[in-house]
Amino acid sequence: MIPGGYDLDTPPIHITPIPGETAISWLRRAALRYQISPRNVLRAGGATRQIASTRAATTRILSPRNTFTTRLGLSAEERKTLRGRTELGQALHSYARVYQHPDAWSSGTASRFCPACLAAEIPTWDKDWTNPLLAVCPDHDLLLLDRCPACQAAPYASPAWLSEPFEQWRCTARTNALPGSGRRVRPWCRHDLRTAPAAAATGEQARAQWLLLDLARDLDEEVELCGITVTRQIGFDAMVELLSAALHDRGTRFLDLSELSREIAAGLADTLTVLEATDPNEAGERLQQLVLPTDPQAPITVRAASMPPVKNPLLGALQLGHHREHLTSTSQLVFRTGAAHPQYPLPRQAPGAERRHLLLPEHRPPSHTLDVVHIPQVIWAGSVRGLDDSDPIASAEISLLLAHLGTPRPWSHLTLELGLPRNFHSALARRIRTRRTRGTWATLLTRLEELLGALQTHPPWPHYRHRRILADSLPLLQQALTTADLHQRMPALAVQRRFWELFTGGDVFFAPQHLAVPTGHYVHWRHQRNELDAEQMELFEAAFQILDRSSPLRLGRPLTWQPP
Repeated sequence: MIPGGYDLDTPPIHITPIPGETAISWLRRAALRYQISPRNVLRAGGATRQIASTRAATTRILSPRNTFTTRLGLSAEERKTLRGRTELGQALHSYARVYQHPDAWSSGTASRFCPACLAAEIPTWDKDWTNPLLAVCPDHDLLLLDRCPACQAAPYASPAWLSEPFEQWRCTARTNALPGSGRRVRPWCRHDLRTAPAAAATGEQARAQWLLLDLARDLDEEVELCGITVTRQIGFDAMVELLSAALHDRGTRFLDLSELSREIAAGLADTLTVLEATDPNEAGERLQQLVLPTDPQAPITVRAASMPPVKNPLLGALQLGHHREHLTSTSQLVFRTGAAHPQYPLPRQAPGAERRHLLLPEHRPPSHTLDVVHIPQVIWAGSVRGLDDSDPIASAEISLLLAHLGTPRPWSHLTLELGLPRNFHSALARRIRTRRTRGTWATLLTRLEELLGALQTHPPWPHYRHRRILADSLPLLQQALTTADLHQRMPALAVQRRFWELFTGGDVFFAPQHLAVPTGHYVHWRHQRNELDAEQMELFEAAFQILDRSSPLRLGRPLTWQPP
């Protein structure tokens, strides 16, 4: 007689998943406990189709869309344990998603193993053994084995293991039949993998593997690497990128589980050349041994840096910092070499989640980022130390240089955006060469960084692009001044000039021909500005209010703005 309430659908013996254990390992333990094949365990869980591969078995167990593990008595928490990624697995998943390696990890299709771990009281096959970045056992400092020493088969590469229950430490592959034996079914290998000879990792290989595992913990936590503060995720990604470069030099495929663990371990040890340096300058020097300026991991040209895949910010800071003095002026602006650590520009439309991977903590933008639409044609007076504010060309130069900080947009686009003459950037190139010759260029880059930091903290309000668009219609500005005047008088030309300057953030030196000041009269105009501001500011404010209320474009209040 069957006791009341006994569930015939759930097996009477419960096999609890062990944290860090693969789904295949759990399935093999269940099969051994019931003394039936793993394939029959799957059938007991409700599988109706023939499971004929390791990948299919893994998918069947881990898929949240089926009730297989529920029927075998696993709780929701136990199913979560089976599906959950390890810290190393999560770090690699994040890396692969951002750095565009969608096929970086074929989970469960093959596995490395540690003989010493399989000799434990309750042996299991660890999830990290299927991770291509684990080459050294962190518990025993042994190089993981890739194949059975008896039959030379890679674990789980064949679906033969699905046909028989075996102890975790036995090889589940079939051997090659002897010639002339006439056997159609090859015999089982059954080799004791606990006795497989494993080589000890070198000190460098073990340290490198431990460093990679350490960086995989708490990915958002900040640590210091090469003398630079980074998140663990950035450090992990940098190490994997260095590993990629080291393996490429060895002719080894990257993120391939079929590669020998000794090759991966040797590549990991090579990354310590850079990552164990404590100073950015020293690390940048050592970086040249693994990553050349032409390599995709850390290029020094704007074109290469702008091409996919994305670039690691730590490697970028080291590479660009090492070469900063020899870069072109345009590259120095794009890579912001005036900062303590240069940086690659963010890809367009980079999701917020990716920004954590692609920016050093010191480079993370505040709540506001400076857009070129908020940069005036000539820089605000007094905003840059040592600048001659009486020179409109120098002030426009600073605006154009500021607009080019951190962006690969062409000079011609930025010149047009600021409403400057088409060939202005050509003249600017000559001025930059003069600054570099005189040794003042590096100082200017530093001051531009200071200004950018101040503007990101206190962003300007005026939308100068919209204002310049509106100001293309000079009669519109003239009408606003006339309407704002209590006496409805036609505004004098000087009043129109000054209002155009205040409204657009420009200088009449670059104004339309109707408002332009003759070169010989420009010195007089600089003095006249102060008089006009003192006499007509109420008129200018009133005219701006009229334009702001009537325009469909957002102009940004107030009329004038100055950095704090």
